[in-house]
Amino acid sequence: MKIAITGATGYIGRQLAALALHQGHHPLLLTRTAPAADAGAWLRYDLFDTDALTLPGDVQAVVHLAFNPRVATEADGDAEMVAALRLLDAAAAVGAHFVFVSSQTAREDAPTAYGRTKWRIEQLVLQRGGSVVRPGQVYGGAAMGLFGLLVNLVDRLPMLPAFLPAPLIQPVHVDDLALALLRIAQLPDATPEVHLIAQSQALSFTTFLRAIAASHVRKTRFFVPVPTALVRLAVRLLGAERSNRLGLSRLDSLFALPVMDTRGSLALLGLQLRSLESGMQPAAPGDQLAAEAAAMLCYVLNRRPDSDLVERYIAAIGRFREGRALGLPGFTLRHPALLALLDDRAFLASERGQELAWRLDAATLLAEATQAGAERFIGIRQPAGMLRYGLGLACAVASEVFWRIARPVSMPLFLRDAINRSFP
Repeated sequence: MKIAITGATGYIGRQLAALALHQGHHPLLLTRTAPAADAGAWLRYDLFDTDALTLPGDVQAVVHLAFNPRVATEADGDAEMVAALRLLDAAAAVGAHFVFVSSQTAREDAPTAYGRTKWRIEQLVLQRGGSVVRPGQVYGGAAMGLFGLLVNLVDRLPMLPAFLPAPLIQPVHVDDLALALLRIAQLPDATPEVHLIAQSQALSFTTFLRAIAASHVRKTRFFVPVPTALVRLAVRLLGAERSNRLGLSRLDSLFALPVMDTRGSLALLGLQLRSLESGMQPAAPGDQLAAEAAAMLCYVLNRRPDSDLVERYIAAIGRFREGRALGLPGFTLRHPALLALLDDRAFLASERGQELAWRLDAATLLAEATQAGAERFIGIRQPAGMLRYGLGLACAVASEVFWRIARPVSMPLFLRDAINRSFP
């Protein structure tokens, strides 16, 4: 497909353009300045231009990510509406599917002009037959956007607020959101619909900040209770313009976030979102996949795999699983032998474990075709003898007995939580 992307150099837009290019699509980047030469085709686009926009006739989808983060008044919102209408007209002229990336704060009576503006644009897009996407709290990857702001705050401030009552958020990794947008853009005969993309289970904002501190910044932070009523009082006393400039309006919106039921949207798109623990790691997605490849192949071979085999595993996941890391629990990446706790027939046959089963099979098939695999599975070049065979058989039986005991013992201690985080 040829997919036009506004805001293609932003936090989400960069990931979407890269993913589209990786999957063989043709992204058309709509930005004010030309991006790098290898990023895709480019068309100049300014959110505040009023002239008619003309898109190439072969554009099949338009993903509208560009926005003005400083929407503080209804007049600012009107300018955003004009920009959206201009883009909708351009998409309609070439028969392209329009996808608008909105906000979880969007609603008619939102406490901020930003949330009310997003809701108004949503109604316009739905009336025109387009698709609306409301993502949860986007995180991961490069520290940009709101996530970048939070990372910087956690990195600089030794003490952080723990708002009471605790506002709830629903995280979604930026790479998972990019994949969702790409799949929505490709929906056949798409009907006007609002897609909710985030983890179905909400968590407290304090938990989210703790995860940034522990996994991304890797610093210890202390939390001080702060009543949300104080923030709301400050917003009223300072007024909309000053509150927006100081960032208090964003906090006010955070306190009023509705919990979204995302299960239907995730099922429709066939998405399984990664856990917060795996997604919060500062490593690039390729590094996460390399760690998974090394762990899975080490587990099936019982030895460290060579780099060529790791690359073949990564290539297989890139071809058949869109290059997404599974998000294995951290303890299995550090100690691959502990994958035996998850390598249980009942778990692998369950809905949660089917993807792990597929990847274990893929790792085994790839390993079998190597010299190390022949030594491991067939016994080539291994010393022979009845005594050695007897010891090997005894070790295999003892190992199986050990893991069968370890699985039910470890489940109530820590394995259940790890499974819930990694296999939602």
